Amino acid sequence: MWQIIHDGKVCEGRLDERVPFIEGMILPFKSYPYAVTDVDSIEKMFSSFPVPRVFKTHLQYHMIPKGHDEATKPRYIYVMRNPKDAFVSRYHHFRNMPYLKEIPTWDEAFERLMKGKG
Repeated sequence: MWQIIHDGKVCEGRLDERVPFIEGMILPFKSYPYAVTDVDSIEKMFSSFPVPRVFKTHLQYHMIPKGHDEATKPRYIYVMRNPKDAFVSRYHHFRNMPYLKEIPTWDEAFERLMKGKG
């Protein structure tokens, strides 16, 4: 998406600086380049990025910012992955989180997914 709005230019800089992860702004990750602490700082953060702004999120549609009027109304691109690929990625992502108390086996993780318990 970033390359589309920048005429195909390739940038070697950090992706999370060019396309901020909304949830990353509120989670206490020391390595994350942006952080917000309240509603005012969230709005200030969003408006500080140059137009057109691109953000990524895993939030559900009803939870994401909608804008105040027609002039500030954002457009969304919804990207969905193959569920099998998403599960494999998520499994390995969780296995790399040292702060998790319990790291399930592949079979346990798959069983939880099939039961809707993530």
